Amino acid sequence: MSPGTTKRPVTVVLLAGVLGVEAAILAAVTAFLVVETAAQEAKFLASSLALAGLALLGGVLLALVAVSTLRLRAWVRGAAITWQIMQLAVAWVFLQGDLAVWAGWVLVAISLLGIVAAVHPATGRALRRDDDEVEARG
Repeated sequence: MSPGTTKRPVTVVLLAGVLGVEAAILAAVTAFLVVETAAQEAKFLASSLALAGLALLGGVLLALVAVSTLRLRAWVRGAAITWQIMQLAVAWVFLQGDLAVWAGWVLVAISLLGIVAAVHPATGRALRRDDDEVEARG
């Protein structure tokens, strides 16, 4: 299936949806961090702003990967799987704590759903680059 084809498997749409939800969550985290930094006298202002900036950057990059997934770009599988594995590490930290164990389980569920959608054979077929297409572009 070429990138110009509009027929997308359900797993590709699911993967794009998972990435989009994660991008939206990071946007909300960014907003929260900015409001918290502005509302309180930060002891480490530079660190607080850097953390908010990284959350914003992560959200923008995840949104880019989500859109590229819908455009059937071949490179998105690696980016999506890498993000999901990193997110599982964050979930592990939540699961070791006492306050937001539920958030850890939510992250585990979202990450596993993203990994399954990314490695599904239908996703692989949809995102596969044919050698003829690569030669024609390049």
